Amino acid sequence: MKQLFVLLSLSISANIYADEILFATANNLYTNGEYSEAISKYDSIISNNIESPEVYYNLGNCYYKMGDWANAIWHYEKSLKSERNEKTIQNLVLANLKIIDRIEPLPQLFYKKWLTSLSQLFSTKIWQILALICVWLFSFFKIFILLTIYKKDKLSHIFLMTAILLVLIANFSYTNTIEKKEGIIFSSTVIINSAPTSNSTDLFSLHSGVKVELVDEIGDWINIKLTNGNTGWVKKNNCRLLY
Repeated sequence: MKQLFVLLSLSISANIYADEILFATANNLYTNGEYSEAISKYDSIISNNIESPEVYYNLGNCYYKMGDWANAIWHYEKSLKSERNEKTIQNLVLANLKIIDRIEPLPQLFYKKWLTSLSQLFSTKIWQILALICVWLFSFFKIFILLTIYKKDKLSHIFLMTAILLVLIANFSYTNTIEKKEGIIFSSTVIINSAPTSNSTDLFSLHSGVKVELVDEIGDWINIKLTNGNTGWVKKNNCRLLY
């Protein structure tokens, strides 16, 4: 059993070391302007089931340098799914300026806008950890008070209220990042239909690089929603999903 554990540990360490070498090689290729080769190396890391926001960010930069805006946007968005990073956000904004369509989002209610801004300060995982820490602290102080003659219970109430707030923020962040199904249009031009059939009415067209929310799915068709509220149906193969 001990030998098996040692062999498993050595295997994991070797894989990590190999991926670190691969990552360094890909970075050197990117620095030298060999973007296609760098993409191949970064993709090899992802194929080893390593979902690194930094790798997705670097892939986004490679595609940006190559002028492939849809792929650049997809990889920046994928990176932001697991980690909020100012550099990634800035590069995503620049990539979105390169695409044809300009989708103006609907104005949000003030409280939802405030909650969105707050939730984006940290990743969903960080909010969940903070909430869990507050729950533990509340439990600890509650038990401490019950087992001692100390009767001032203000601190535990503070931790309880903080934990409730953090749980709400973590849930909002999870709903709007991890649970939310989104995708990027990859076809150069695609017609959005009123129903999941080619014979339905043409509503509007979209171009490569636009982010859409997935509302429903029927066969090869997906119902999408834009940030401006427009909805419609499009063939799934025109869109690369972000989950």
